[in-house]
Amino acid sequence: MKDGYKVKICGTTNIEDVLITAKEDADYFGVVIEVDFSKRSLTIEEAKKLFSKPPIPAVALVFHMQEERLHYLVEKLKPYAIQFLSQEDFNLIRNFKKIHPEVQLWQSIHLPCSGNEVNLDEVKKSVEEYIDSGIDLLLYDTVATVQGMQKFGGTGLTSDWGMVKKLMDGIGSRVPVLLAGGINPDNVEEAIEILDPDGVDLCSGVEAIPGKKDPDKIKALINKVRRKGRDEIE
Repeated sequence: MKDGYKVKICGTTNIEDVLITAKEDADYFGVVIEVDFSKRSLTIEEAKKLFSKPPIPAVALVFHMQEERLHYLVEKLKPYAIQFLSQEDFNLIRNFKKIHPEVQLWQSIHLPCSGNEVNLDEVKKSVEEYIDSGIDLLLYDTVATVQGMQKFGGTGLTSDWGMVKKLMDGIGSRVPVLLAGGINPDNVEEAIEILDPDGVDLCSGVEAIPGKKDPDKIKALINKVRRKGRDEIE
């Protein structure tokens, strides 16, 4: 995305942070919906106020949500996109795409922290199947055990960027890719330089405390991303 890298600010829990995110020119904000392992999780009912006439596109993040509940989520929140944190059944994705063609479907691909091994061929095969099933966008994030609980995203830890680069090279430009996992204002320029994703996705990297964003961190992060985008154009 050489006309500018996208920025998604995730783990949003309140209207104030939605407005700050929009004011600083982010492209999307994300809300975690009914995910047990997340401190930032809201119920569908709690999230309604964030999805009501949002100033920028709103993304609903889910983890192993039942299909009936997913349809209810779309009816009540009307999100721009649903982001699957769990590894979903390919048939569910195909069917959901047919029923709700207006909703983008994003898939998180979780990789272990840097230094841990993974079967790259298996991950590549899974990525290809997700794309063939109709996934509109991929996010490469980190899975890690934090305080005794396995967390898929929101860990504040980076994955192996070399592994991410191999996966990105493997799919080419079939779908856009966002990089998540441990991104913050201090390393975002390095991440873009190394991987050249279509954008970045941040949660803990721009927080004051879990569930509350730091306006200065958001501003610093987006300024660096936009400057990096301008550098690419010049």
